[in-house]
Amino acid sequence: MKETRKNMVWLASYPKSGNTWFRIFLSNLFSGSPQPVNLNELTETPISSSRDLIDRYLGIHSSELTNEEIDNFRPEVYKRISEEQGELSYHKTHDAWTINSDGKPIFPAEISKGAIYVIRNPLDIAISYSFHNNTTIDQTISILNEINARLCGKKEKLDIQTQQILTSWSDHVISWVERSKFPIHVIRYEDMLDNPLYSFRSALEFLQLDYTEPEIVQAIDNSSFNILQKMEASEGFKERSIHSESFFRKGKSGEWKTGLSDVQFNKIVSHHKEIMQRFGYLTH
Repeated sequence: MKETRKNMVWLASYPKSGNTWFRIFLSNLFSGSPQPVNLNELTETPISSSRDLIDRYLGIHSSELTNEEIDNFRPEVYKRISEEQGELSYHKTHDAWTINSDGKPIFPAEISKGAIYVIRNPLDIAISYSFHNNTTIDQTISILNEINARLCGKKEKLDIQTQQILTSWSDHVISWVERSKFPIHVIRYEDMLDNPLYSFRSALEFLQLDYTEPEIVQAIDNSSFNILQKMEASEGFKERSIHSESFFRKGKSGEWKTGLSDVQFNKIVSHHKEIMQRFGYLTH
């Protein structure tokens, strides 16, 4: 029996919170190249819900299984990936941290070194996510507030990703920050914008990755939104939703101040006030 390693790192976030930006930073850092990495070759950080990834390690087609059965197999899939990895293995996820119907965590603690959790003001997520899905802001707010929200869960549609239990925005945050059984490092999207060197460097320190400041700065520069927007415009981005014109839309914070009505603002705050206050998104 192979030795169990804590070599899985989960790059977790609610959708449209900066997860992909962080992944691109890591890819640029790992490449060591003075040139930005290709947006469509982020091979070091696959998404944990990838149907192709799960099928490859499962040995059968997940299309033959129910969503519940897939979730029951996922912990074993990740253990197999861990066994094959000699070093750290990074996996993006939008799943909340949950326990499957077998009573096992989807993300096993025994193989997990930890998680980077990227958090963003839900007031801004409401706008960004609505553009991503080409839905109204009110529809997006309903998703943010829905405790049973899921991604790719429709039985009649075979997505390239398997079902992900999303939950509400607040419960998603709490599931990772408080319920998971391994170390968590939280990064605020807003701090990534305002103080990128400190934010990205603190994440690397958490992961015990030793890079020089010039190397980190170069990776940050190669991951700037200006560069990402130009690359997407010229080369496309395979992770862009078919419903949106672009993935890298603005890369700013505070859009909610002019983009949300008072009613929309209150709908979000009434559901998420406690967690918003905890992470500095509300002062009272």
